Formats: sequence, structure tokens, C-alpha cells
Amino acid sequence: MTKTLQTSLITIAGISAALVALIGGMWAANNLFAPATLANSDLDATYMEGGRDITDFQLVDHNGDSFTRADLEGQWTLLFFGFTHCPDICPMTLAELSRVHEMMEDQGKGGELQTVFVTVDPKRDTPERLEAYVTNFRDDFRGITGSLDEIDVLARDMGIAHIRHDEDGGNDYMVDHGASVLLVNPDGRFQAMFGSPHRAREIGRDLATILDFHGSS
Repeated sequence: MTKTLQTSLITIAGISAALVALIGGMWAANNLFAPATLANSDLDATYMEGGRDITDFQLVDHNGDSFTRADLEGQWTLLFFGFTHCPDICPMTLAELSRVHEMMEDQGKGGELQTVFVTVDPKRDTPERLEAYVTNFRDDFRGITGSLDEIDVLARDMGIAHIRHDEDGGNDYMVDHGASVLLVNPDGRFQAMFGSPHRAREIGRDLATILDFHGSS
């Protein structure tokens, strides 16, 4: 090997090493300063980066106290829309959400979470009826009612459709409604959606992942 060739090879090796170091440094810098993200591939839930705005609304809880967008701030909230005459999906979902709370408590996250049940049947679901219904699943569950117009303000922002079938105008009717469980972050923004069928294990796992991510990001 000639001295010139040997020098050229050393020079090429040095340049290659410098390029590797430069690329490695750029990669490290990008990962150091880039905002953390949570990929939907890590979750069964549908996660919305940054969350979505929720329009303010004026409702009341089962104690007769005002319930507005401000009541969704300061903690994580699981929202579910339904009605107390619901024969299956509503009681089944609330039972699963009760188990989710137990899972979060076991992980030391119980104080970060509230569950809110919003009726889509304010005609029959009085605050008194809601109180008896939601506290049957858990004492700290909160039942919400109000005018149908104000309920619709919240339902539209959360992507929940509902329709009442009461053609005869009586009190014996059913209400079809969206069955997703919805997650609102402590800033009062719509963060994630859990599709049915609802199972406490899957919801709890994804919820813990989301809370851990936001606690460390």
C-alpha cells in the first residue's frame, strides 16, 4: 500500500467518523428537544394529541349544584352519556368504570380521576333519580342533567349522538345514544375516547398509560 493511498484511507475513515458523530449528535438533539408524543399504536383508545376544545355549557349535578366546563378542570374526567332507564349498556358501562376507579386507586392514581354520567333523557332523569342511580355504582360518581339544549352543547363537542323514540308522547320510551367513554384532561380538553365494548382492564391500562405520559411530559 502506497503512502498516498494509506493517507487517503485514513482521511476517508476520519471523515466517516466525523459524519457518524455529527448525525448522532443531530439525532440526540432532535430527540432531546422534540416534544414527547403518545402514539395511538400504544393504546386501544383513540388519543388526540393536544386535546380538543370543549364549549362551555350550563348543567346541574344530582345535588342540584351548577356543573359547567370549569368542573372538568383540575382532574381527569371519564364522561359517559346515557339514561337511567337504559336496560343494558349504561349499567354495564358504569359497573366497568367503577372497577377502573378501583384499579386507579390500587396504583395511587384514584385522586386524579372523576367519573361523570350525563343523561340524554332529562325529561325523566331528575337530579333525585340520577343520584339514586349513579351512587348505586359508586358514591363519588356524579350524575348530570339540565335542558336538552345544554346537554346537546356538550354532546356535540364530545361526538355523541342521541335520539329519543317517544312517538306517543308518553313516558315509556327508549333513547338511542352513542356509547363511547370519553376522557377529558385537567385543562378541560377532550383527550381520548374509549370505544365499546367496555372492559375495565383495557380502559384502566390505557388510562394509566395516558396519565403516566402526561405526568412525565
